[in-house]
Amino acid sequence: MTPLIRRQGKAASHGRRAAPWIACAAAALLAGACGYRFQGEAKLPRGAQTVFVDMFENRTNVPNLETVVTNAVVFEFIKRSRTAVVGDASEADLVMRGVIRSVELKSVSSRNKDAAGERNVKLTLDVKLVQPGGRVVWSANGLSDGDAYVVSNDAILNSEKQQATLGIVATRIAEKIYNRFTDDF
Repeated sequence: MTPLIRRQGKAASHGRRAAPWIACAAAALLAGACGYRFQGEAKLPRGAQTVFVDMFENRTNVPNLETVVTNAVVFEFIKRSRTAVVGDASEADLVMRGVIRSVELKSVSSRNKDAAGERNVKLTLDVKLVQPGGRVVWSANGLSDGDAYVVSNDAILNSEKQQATLGIVATRIAEKIYNRFTDDF
């Protein structure tokens, strides 16, 4: 009977164990050489420890966009910060509020004279961080981002592509909110 696993010499085994460490060291050197830096931790003003992200106000005609944007912001803070995101405003030291001001849809290329080939979606919003008494301690107005999707002849598919693109754009705006937030404090 032939063994399924063959033993290799000590030198081959040692080389396999050292390979991951060499790769990690090389990656660290490359990261330092290109100017890459890790994002700072979100620090809340005035020693606050908790934040509540209120449902964003949706001033557009796109249904449920407030949920998409709010969830993206909550996820970004949970993913990148040790700041406690609480589920009730009464438990929070600070409350984040936002307004989705607009969603712009614009054809950026066409397949023929009567049909769009690619459509751009641009989302613009305002956000602020307030103390329980209502005093604004941080704000960012006019945050916007956009992305494009390929248009097809299927209206349902186009609607799904638009929703998916809005989700991507909301995620990127949530990253901008977090980055500006950490830069300001």
